[in-house]
Amino acid sequence: MRLGAFAKAGILGRGGVALLLIAALVFPLLADNYEISVGTGILTYAVLGLGLNIVVGYAGLLDLGYAAFFAIGAYAAGLLTTKAGFTYWETVPASMLLAGLSGIVVGYPTLRLRSDYLAIVTLGFGEIIRITATNLDYTGGPDGIWGIPHPVFFGYRLSTQRDFFYLVLGLLVLTLYFVRRLAVSRLGRAWLGLREDEDAAEAVGVPALRVKLLAYIMGALWAGLAGGFFATRLGVVNPQSFTYLQSVLILIVVVLGGMGSIPGVILGAAVVVGLPEVLRSIQGWRMLAFSLGLVVLMLARPQGLWPMRGRKVAVPRESPRPARSEIAAPETGYEGPLLEVEGLRCSFGGLVAVDDVGFAVRRGELLSIIGPNGAGKTTVFNAITGVVAPERGAVRLAGVPLIGRAPHAVVEAGLARTFQGIRLFRSLTALDNVLIGMHPRLAVGVVGTLLHAPHVKREEAAAAATGHFWLDFVGLAGKAGHIAGELPYGDQRRLEIARALASRPLLLLLDEPAAGMNPSEKGALMRLVARIRELGTTIILIEHDMNLVMRVSDRVIVLDRGRCIASGPPDAVQADERVIDAYLGRDEAEAEAVEAPLGPA
Repeated sequence: MRLGAFAKAGILGRGGVALLLIAALVFPLLADNYEISVGTGILTYAVLGLGLNIVVGYAGLLDLGYAAFFAIGAYAAGLLTTKAGFTYWETVPASMLLAGLSGIVVGYPTLRLRSDYLAIVTLGFGEIIRITATNLDYTGGPDGIWGIPHPVFFGYRLSTQRDFFYLVLGLLVLTLYFVRRLAVSRLGRAWLGLREDEDAAEAVGVPALRVKLLAYIMGALWAGLAGGFFATRLGVVNPQSFTYLQSVLILIVVVLGGMGSIPGVILGAAVVVGLPEVLRSIQGWRMLAFSLGLVVLMLARPQGLWPMRGRKVAVPRESPRPARSEIAAPETGYEGPLLEVEGLRCSFGGLVAVDDVGFAVRRGELLSIIGPNGAGKTTVFNAITGVVAPERGAVRLAGVPLIGRAPHAVVEAGLARTFQGIRLFRSLTALDNVLIGMHPRLAVGVVGTLLHAPHVKREEAAAAATGHFWLDFVGLAGKAGHIAGELPYGDQRRLEIARALASRPLLLLLDEPAAGMNPSEKGALMRLVARIRELGTTIILIEHDMNLVMRVSDRVIVLDRGRCIASGPPDAVQADERVIDAYLGRDEAEAEAVEAPLGPA
């Protein structure tokens, strides 16, 4: 592996990484056994912190029982070496595998929960593992497992503090390499999207449950690795090493360093492990001073000592401009209406938001849906895209039923959307937002990402080039590296459209894209809509600006109180008496003419 793998993160230059590695290699030659032992503890917690950082820092999942995976790795190594005759090196993959499988067991049924509910479940899981280890005779009960042999490396038995420092340093470098690979991958971007806004991530094509489960598995793997090292270093494991406090300390490492920040996690480990040792001179007040120090640090640096920062420079192009076949809406071969909506009904409690709404959209058409506030327009979009489940009705895209599909599966079928209120991943770059929108069109998996195979590099380069194209397409050329939340309002609207287009949809749903725009921005939006249609993309538009609707629409339908009251060409709908009464209104003179008597009584 190359040092440049870490420098590419924009975290440290190549020289800085090289100096840190040299310093780590030289440290045991200059320090005494006590200092080396503290350093080994710091590196062990750094490995644990990097694993938990995947779960908490990237995917945004609160885990209060992470020590359970640490325990599983440690007990696996202890049992396999003392009872099955395995060497330490043979227990490494086994410890990681068992911890990863445990991540599946606890993650699959619980990751549908959110926030404090998930935290409570993970806390319970951690206690279950500890209590099970305490009560099983096979695991040594409260006394644990003793006599775990030290590793042997090419005939040399590792037994000194210096030996174990170098071993865990190698494990940390390995962990850094693979965690960094994950962080900058398709999967890493999906984790960050979920952390920012899970519903928005699902709505642009990220399968939330699957991606969160992968975060749990990846995090558990590194806890298992650290657990196996912990067991062979001490020669003993017992339940007292894996309490709730252990989970909290690992979580403090991540939060204190900066969630999502790789160097922040390492710095956090140094503070959490090293600071209590520095304070040993005030033994009676040591833990109080340590706790107060943590409080002060978090007040002074609420985002962490070394917070995760987005890159604010545009990413250079790495591939040629994508071919039209890679950006135009795909062909389906289906000859009927592209979208068919029949008898759609949605209610919330006693409120009927959508009642028996039906329409069809032809390929290449631009259909606008208008109506007063509360008419049910956005609810129709939500029902079509799987955000809400309708009570009855049917929705088919190119003949394929969509009702019952999760939002990410609807995107995979070829339907993308924007939101009435902008829902970008605000702390990520513009390019990362678009790349997350491309998630369902990319194919690289976890194994390919970890191995950094050639096809992974090619797909990432092509994805970056396509992402730049979509940013250029919507008028955001040169803003790929800008943080999404720092862009002007109009640019954020265009970025959301670029993110939706990145999935190459057959049908694009635009929910009030001109809201909040000035006349100049609305003119640019109309030109953008025309260019989107040139790509063969069909559009359904919700909009209140009637000038825009009448200029861009092929057909208009009008909703009022959840029901369709008119449908047809723009001019005909604009002149419809029901539409005028319900939505468009009459000017004062027209109203007076209507109300005045026609002649003498």
